[in-house]
Amino acid sequence: MSMDILMLLLSILAGFLLSGIWFGLLFLFIGFAQRLVNLKWLLHLRTLFASIIPIVIIAVTVGLYPVQVEELNKANIYLVAHLTVLITTAIVSRKKQGVHRKGRELIIYGLDGAFMEIPQRLMMQSFIYGFLKLIGVSVLDHYTVLATALIWCMGIGIQALLKGEHFDKDLFIDLIASFVFSLGIGYVYQRTGLILITMTAHFLERILSGYVGFKRAR
Repeated sequence: MSMDILMLLLSILAGFLLSGIWFGLLFLFIGFAQRLVNLKWLLHLRTLFASIIPIVIIAVTVGLYPVQVEELNKANIYLVAHLTVLITTAIVSRKKQGVHRKGRELIIYGLDGAFMEIPQRLMMQSFIYGFLKLIGVSVLDHYTVLATALIWCMGIGIQALLKGEHFDKDLFIDLIASFVFSLGIGYVYQRTGLILITMTAHFLERILSGYVGFKRAR
């Protein structure tokens, strides 16, 4: 078990390096899209385009996590997804500067969340699963979900530091919400391998969070 813990830490380090590469590609794409005056809508697809190269590399090396067809008819999968969305929304609603969006802006906010599942699940969780499987970790599924959640929270923290943000209550809430969501939806993805379920869950969480924030602000 102690060796498994060591391998878990090693996978977190490897995943953190992958997230750094992804963030680098993200910033490159943002800079490129901002120069395209008539195609600025491409910025809404930044998470998707920044993920293409890493996903292709992962697909031909450790492989993408496969769809588990036999799990799709199990009710507990959808129960976990719904509970995760509701709990995450409740956590986000505690922010002092909540999300205040409505109409088209809220839909775009939701779609951004849905697209974020591509690097978080299809890229990162697939990579962590393949990495841990390759090095022979016994508690494979649980460690995959935990490592992915920790890596994504580390990425949020580093991004906040680079932006010069202070570690305040709102940032703490963002980290907790991200960790809880990634554990719950990461479990759903690990059981099903179906990215559309997790994308839908993230979209709904963003829509609910934005709606609750808008109502609180009125």
